[in-house]
Amino acid sequence: MHRAYEVENELMEEAVSELKAHSELSARLSDALVKALGERFTNGWHLAKSRKVRRYEFKPSARVVWAVQGRKGEYQVMPDIPFCYCDDYYFRVMERKRGLCYHIIAQRVAEALNQFEKIGKKDSQYSNITARWRAKETSPE
Repeated sequence: MHRAYEVENELMEEAVSELKAHSELSARLSDALVKALGERFTNGWHLAKSRKVRRYEFKPSARVVWAVQGRKGEYQVMPDIPFCYCDDYYFRVMERKRGLCYHIIAQRVAEALNQFEKIGKKDSQYSNITARWRAKETSPE
C-alpha cells in the first residue's frame, strides 16, 4: 500500500479516536495532521465544524448515505471504503499522490464529533437523492 495513504489514514484513525473520547484534538495530533494533510485537514475541519456534512438516513432499510458540501458542490462520501466523488479523489487519491481528500476528512471529523445534519428520507426517495452524484451521460464533441 502507498505510504501517503497509510500515514494519512493512520493519523485520521487516531484523530477519530481522540475526538470521540475528548471532543477535541491534542496539540501534538493537530500539528501532525496539519503537517501530513496541510490545507486538506484545515478545510475538512472547517467543513465539519460548519455543519456542511449531511447524513441521509433512509427508512425502513436503515441505509445511510453521507454527503459533504464542498467549494464546488455536494459530494457523496463513502467513509468505509474510503471513497469520494470529487476531482481531488479521482486525480490525486486514485493516482496515489494523496491518501484522503478533504471531503472524507470532513465526514470523519463530523461523525466523530457527532456534528452533522441528519436528514431522514423514505427508501422510495433514495434514487432521487443519489441521482445528483451519478455520472451524467455526455454527448460526443
